[in-house]
Amino acid sequence: MTLPPIDPEKALPWQKLAAALTDLVGGEPVGASRDLDQHEARVQAMADLLTGAGVIDKAEVAARMEALAQKLAGDKDWVHPKARYTNAGPNDIGGLPGGPVDPSGGHVEPWEMLVTVIGMCLRERGINRIDEGRRASEELGDDYHRLGYFQRMAQGGANLLYEKGILTREEVERRIAELKARHPK
Repeated sequence: MTLPPIDPEKALPWQKLAAALTDLVGGEPVGASRDLDQHEARVQAMADLLTGAGVIDKAEVAARMEALAQKLAGDKDWVHPKARYTNAGPNDIGGLPGGPVDPSGGHVEPWEMLVTVIGMCLRERGINRIDEGRRASEELGDDYHRLGYFQRMAQGGANLLYEKGILTREEVERRIAELKARHPK
């Protein structure tokens, strides 16, 4: 399904979401091509491979993406910028200053919603558990401090899928290369 290009300034929220969903759950890009950073490409590759293998369902992902977008649109306090700490243990931040919290929330990118939805689907199927996700994020070493919240979710989630033999690094990297070829910078 290909939708006509939409002027972002004039698009209604459902039009923006439809365009993002078409791109994220296997459709062709909507409008002008866009650059995929490594995290967007990794999340899209995981989604493509998991739906292709029947582990998660495209229709379920689309419905969850819509529900998450509506939740985020109605609750601007749901997402806050993450402060980065330089202490040795990524999960040991007790006593450190947290810094200011931006009460206006922030914009959540479609790939960030997709990595959240993939995690929900995998948890409901008993493939991953929350504690495993936390462990996978904490085992990123120095990347834990360098990466943002959703980037840690993407890389930690991919590492869990590799660890469990559900996906291989090679097939994800191959799919990333395909995605980047379709979306050159």
